[in-house]
Amino acid sequence: MRALVAEAFGTFLLTFASVGALLLAQLGFLPELAAAALTSGLVVLAMIYALSDVSGAHINPVVTLAFALRGAFSWKLVLPYWAVQFAAAGAAGLLLGAFTHIPPATERVPLGGAFLLDAGATAVLLVVILATAHRNAQLKPAAGLAVGATVGLDHFLTNSVSAVAMNPAKTFGPALVTGRLAQAWPHLLGPVLGALVAVLVIWATRGPLNSDEREAAQGHDGQG
Repeated sequence: MRALVAEAFGTFLLTFASVGALLLAQLGFLPELAAAALTSGLVVLAMIYALSDVSGAHINPVVTLAFALRGAFSWKLVLPYWAVQFAAAGAAGLLLGAFTHIPPATERVPLGGAFLLDAGATAVLLVVILATAHRNAQLKPAAGLAVGATVGLDHFLTNSVSAVAMNPAKTFGPALVTGRLAQAWPHLLGPVLGALVAVLVIWATRGPLNSDEREAAQGHDGQG
């Protein structure tokens, strides 16, 4: 239960802060690229340090999927993690929609290109997450810095042309509230492809699962 509460809180905060920052950018209070890159990267960094020992700080359905495919995370907990992640993102979208208009996402490439961009950015992010998890004992607490920086870099390189999220839950919440789920499919499905690619890359470069990766995926309490 503590792990599910942690995942709900982290995913809610990530969705609310990310979308809120982009709204501020559209109002002219923040530079758009800085709002996208810095906000998401810093929230992920903060949540890793705050929650990783409780839940593994996935706060992203495809992170949960990748750890499960690696065997580092129990499949019986995948659906509960997904449920609270998507529900928390939906709650963040509802709260934002209650007091402001959530505009359409920026798409300056075809939807197929947006799908591939999100898949590629997610693959890079998850390679970093899985690789640092594989060396968790050596890298902590630097692992959080590596993951947060990768989130920021991916957003910085992609968000000027597409609403790349690398996180289906973060896309789902605002899209559900605004009735744009059908148009959001590149950013709901692209990260899934990226996760599969990342798992293959880690198998090729790191080999099988080790205890460090399991600890990083489950949290130090080992509840996974």
